[in-house]
Amino acid sequence: MQRTPHSLILGGIAALLLLVTPPAIAQQQPATPSAFTQEQIEAFVDAAIEVQQVQTELDAQAQQAQSPEEVTQLQQQAQADASQAVEANGLSVDEYTAIAQAANQDPQLYAMIVDLMQQRAPQ
Repeated sequence: MQRTPHSLILGGIAALLLLVTPPAIAQQQPATPSAFTQEQIEAFVDAAIEVQQVQTELDAQAQQAQSPEEVTQLQQQAQADASQAVEANGLSVDEYTAIAQAANQDPQLYAMIVDLMQQRAPQ
């Protein structure tokens, strides 16, 4: 099944939830799109694609897991991998979270991210 850019961004944002604990989300203030540079948005897109890949791998491995403990271990590893993917693309987890939250609130930023994801997503 081929993923659409829309499902990629939603999946990337869903996978983001692996990275952030609920209190951290509650403390974050949504940022305005003008607060982000083009470089940050591009780094977000690259990180979101990698985070989506981590989520896809987690989903596949979790289906094969033999116990709830194994699923928990897989989730912890996926969280570490997703954090590493975000940081490897030059963003902190907080910056990644802020951009994701802003994209959920700003249709223009969201459209810009989806467009970049269409250009960069592996086929």
